Amino acid sequence: MTIAAVKKATNGKSVTPSMETKKDEQVVKENPILSLEKRIQKVQNLGIVIEKWKKLNDAKQNLSEFQLGNDGLSSTITLKDASGREFKTSHNIVVSTVLESVQAVLDQKIVEVEAQINFE
Repeated sequence: MTIAAVKKATNGKSVTPSMETKKDEQVVKENPILSLEKRIQKVQNLGIVIEKWKKLNDAKQNLSEFQLGNDGLSSTITLKDASGREFKTSHNIVVSTVLESVQAVLDQKIVEVEAQINFE
């Protein structure tokens, strides 16, 4: 419309013409249908991640049970290397620090694995 046509349509009153804009139609993406082979692979991968999650949770449960049964006085930490050498300590601070560190690592790994479990 021209300005003269707008004035005529509004009985001679000055009106600023407005412009209408249309939003582009949003294209909805559909998930492409995966081949049977790809779907089976996704299920197998998910099974591996779930198994890892189960093992981490079992380790966390075992650690929790150990901590509950621990009196703090008679616990011993033993580390062995591949050649059979051994480090052993019963020091309370060392034992509690090791248990706290293991707990923190397990919690972090569980969160990481849970993030990998998805159905997309």
